[in-house]
This record gives sequence, C-alpha cells and structure tokens, in this order.
Amino acid sequence: MRRLPHTGQARLPGRVVRFEPNRQVTAERSLAAGDSCLNETGRLPSVLLVELMAQVSGLLIDDAGSAPGDYAVLAGIKRMHLHDTALAGETVEVSGTLSRRLGDLYLVDCRARSATRELAHGSLQIRRVRGKRS
Repeated sequence: MRRLPHTGQARLPGRVVRFEPNRQVTAERSLAAGDSCLNETGRLPSVLLVELMAQVSGLLIDDAGSAPGDYAVLAGIKRMHLHDTALAGETVEVSGTLSRRLGDLYLVDCRARSATRELAHGSLQIRRVRGKRS
C-alpha cells in the first residue's frame, strides 16, 4: 500500500485480499461502531466510499519505471453508480480491474459491496504522480 499518499486514518483500505499486478486488486475495510469514517447515523458517507474505491484502485499503479516518491491520485470519476451505503458492523469489499492505461493515467473499473449487497460501481481515472510528496 506504499503507492498511496495516505497515512494513518486517511488510509481507508484495511487489508488487501487479492492482488494481481497490472490486472486486478481486491481489498477490504471493516467498519466498527465508532469508526472515524462513519457519520452520526453509523453509515459510511458516499464520498468516503468513492475515496475507498480510489485508494484501492491506486494499488494497481505499475511498479515498472517508478521511482521512490511516486504515488497515485484520483484524476477523474466516470459513470459512478451509488446504490447503497455501508453500515457499522459491515465489511466493505472493493475490487478494481485495470481496463486501460495511457502513460501515467490508469482507467480502473471498480465495485464496492458488502456481504449482502452491491454498494457502488463505476470507473475511476488514477494518475501516477512522479516525485516527492509534500
């Protein structure tokens, strides 16, 4: 998860379940009561669900040709469909499949689901940024 510019509570994926470099990634986030990501009603806000999807998608950035200090950022959202929200006590599973790459820009098709239902699906554009983080 070193490709992610996030640390501490800002790093949303809890663990990587499956990883095929340059192809596919699946990661999870378990939401416990009192989790800092949940709102006052115990739900994961949609903006944080999309951020979780973006962080998981950023793990697909190719290591070939990368340098220390390179990291991934969300560059765009395409056709995102939000169906439901995750609740305290659930585990959110996010899967991403690399569909296209153009230089340092990656198009990733992603899905987020809980154990019983689909939460969201769509495409995210992830860009590799070269250089040191500020």
